[in-house]
Amino acid sequence: MVTVEPMPRLLTAKEAADFIGWHPEYIRRLARQKRIPAVRIGREWRFYLSHLQEWIAQGCPSQDEQPALFQ
Repeated sequence: MVTVEPMPRLLTAKEAADFIGWHPEYIRRLARQKRIPAVRIGREWRFYLSHLQEWIAQGCPSQDEQPALFQ
């Protein structure tokens, strides 16, 4: 029997902004600057909920400060 792992929750920029309490454009800017963990899918930014939670728990480090969060 094959077990299937559930997909991690992937948020849009608006959903991530609502979760954090910031403006979506600010979230996109942080993503472009690699200051928030994000994935680019086509022209859109997406954010793993678990990565955002970990990023916040660690004090919102940049990619230079905590590269493992951004992979």
